[in-house]
Amino acid sequence: MSEHANIEETRIKALLETWADAVRRHDVPAILAHHEPDMVMFDLPPPLQCRGIEAYERTWNLLFRYHQPGTAFDIQELSVTAGQDVAFAVAIMRCGPDSSSNPADKEGFQFRLTVGLRKVDGDWRIAHEHHSIPAND
Repeated sequence: MSEHANIEETRIKALLETWADAVRRHDVPAILAHHEPDMVMFDLPPPLQCRGIEAYERTWNLLFRYHQPGTAFDIQELSVTAGQDVAFAVAIMRCGPDSSSNPADKEGFQFRLTVGLRKVDGDWRIAHEHHSIPAND
């Protein structure tokens, strides 16, 4: 891996750690800070897709209804691949107790995160987020 790629991956990991920390603190402006205005998200609950930063912002009310500050979005594994202008990251994350309305998730649950980023004016910006859990059936 080149030194440049390593530096970019480190920058992206720091950005995602900052984002996850903002989620844990319920800090919506900080959650949105590194997202593109035309971003797209695929999330666990409906709708099928979320387009644009305003729609993305509205999705956080559902999570915050169930989880207490400090108990969600703990990054357990994180891998980043960065090019010159685009990058992606994959992570295994955990939401802590009472983060879900599903009684089976009372003690918390793991989920997958995939993030697509693009570099804009020298800064990495999140253009796509995809949260998922494995199907049980």
